[in-house]
Amino acid sequence: MEVFVLRLGHRRDRDKRISTHVALTARAFGAKGIYFSTRDERLFSSVRDVVYRWGGDFFIRHVKWREFLKNFDGLRVHLTMYGIPLLEKIEEIKKHERILVVVGAEKMPAEVYEICDLNISIGNQPHSEVSALAVFLDRVLDRTFSIKFESAKLEVLPSERGKIVVEREGEGKS
Repeated sequence: MEVFVLRLGHRRDRDKRISTHVALTARAFGAKGIYFSTRDERLFSSVRDVVYRWGGDFFIRHVKWREFLKNFDGLRVHLTMYGIPLLEKIEEIKKHERILVVVGAEKMPAEVYEICDLNISIGNQPHSEVSALAVFLDRVLDRTFSIKFESAKLEVLPSERGKIVVEREGEGKS
């Protein structure tokens, strides 16, 4: 299964930190890549640097969201607190080979609710899109704790106390 993320509504000055967290969460929890409706080369460069240092083949790109969302070849899932609870639809979602998860930064245009195949909630209370995305990816992909990132130059070794980061030489694998 391949999962991609579409981030709608990134406001450069206000959302740079949270948008970075959305992208890093998507990567760490197994998404193949993230698309942004707003071009922000500084943010894109920061995420690409993480991929370079920490491995994997995750990508970040700018798209014209309406056209992209309408034409996506796969299941389109909008994460919203107004949707159907994830657990009621999880088996249906897992049947698909390609999934696009839509997360917003500000009020979503009404057409997003119409274009998407499913409007899914992680909970019906206000919470961050980062937490919603993390829970969605964890539940749908079932592999969060076993993901290995190819070509990692850095790797964290689990430790009960302290921080152990190992530098890998060349094209090392973690």
